[in-house]
Amino acid sequence: MPPQTPQPDASPPQAELRITVVSVPTPRRLTEKEQIFHDGLTEHLLWALPVAMLELHRRPEYALEQHRKSAAEAVGSRGDAIQFPVKKHSAQAGQQLDIGLAYLALMSPDGVTKFGVHACAAPHDNCPADAGDSHQQESTT
Repeated sequence: MPPQTPQPDASPPQAELRITVVSVPTPRRLTEKEQIFHDGLTEHLLWALPVAMLELHRRPEYALEQHRKSAAEAVGSRGDAIQFPVKKHSAQAGQQLDIGLAYLALMSPDGVTKFGVHACAAPHDNCPADAGDSHQQESTT
C-alpha cells in the first residue's frame, strides 16, 4: 500500500486578528436625556463590539453574508427599539446593531466609527487608537 500524503487543509489560514475598540470625541447632545442615552450606548459598544468582532471572525466566510443581511434588516426595521426600549425587540435590535457594526469593522480596511466608538481589526492610517489620548476609554484584545 503506497504511503498516504497529507491532504491540505480546506480552509485558508486566517490572518492574525487585532481587535481595537476605542471611544472617540463626539459633540454634546441637545438634551440631558439624549446625552445619557448616547453615553450608555458608547459604554455598551466598548464592551460588546470586541466580543461580536471575535465571534464573527471565528465564523466561516460563507456565513458572514447572512449575518450582515440579518443585522441590516433588524436594525432597519427595529432600530427605534434601541432608542425607545420595548420588551419585545430591544435586545434583538441591540444585538443586531453589535453584529452589524462588528461586520463593518472587520470588513472595512479603516474600521468603522459610529456612536462615539471606533472599531477596527487591523492597523491603519489615522486610527483614533494611535492618537495616544490618555482620556480615551480603550478595549483592545
